[in-house]
Amino acid sequence: MNTKIFSTLLVGACLLAGMHPLWGQNAARTHNLRRNYIPQSHALVALPLADNAAAEETPATTTFTGTLVFNFTITVKANISSTAKIQCTATASLLDSSTANEIIEQDTVLATRSGSTATCSPTINYSWNLGSSSTDKISLGWIISAPSEASTSSALPSRVSEQLNFASISVPATGTTTTETLTPTF
Repeated sequence: MNTKIFSTLLVGACLLAGMHPLWGQNAARTHNLRRNYIPQSHALVALPLADNAAAEETPATTTFTGTLVFNFTITVKANISSTAKIQCTATASLLDSSTANEIIEQDTVLATRSGSTATCSPTINYSWNLGSSSTDKISLGWIISAPSEASTSSALPSRVSEQLNFASISVPATGTTTTETLTPTF
């Protein structure tokens, strides 16, 4: 064999063998193990690491309980039947900023009608686990609709009125009843 070819093959084989340890640098490896050297036994022991998701501590939460009461006194001016049932819906929504939990609550009740006035009191009893209650805000809203049986065409005419964010309040102290008095025209 020619010396020039033999030398080239030998240099190539040496370069190839010398680069072999570098091939694994970008390979997928087990990232969830760390190694601990025990000098007494000259052993290298693999110790598992905490999972990254578990390593991120979930924020501490506190349970807040209470009641939101919405007292409606509605002036009825809508072109609906005097016997049409009116329903009132109260809503409360909250995004807890530290846990990213979104909370949406609602309660719907039928109103009591007397002439051109209707009254109702939807109530939301809540129990929320919050991590940032001191800065969280509750958005309050309401929906009034009639007739409540508007699923058929015989229930026409119909009317809906809503205000989805009429107030933004701080999270009340636990055990508190918060009352909102509303006097919408419908």
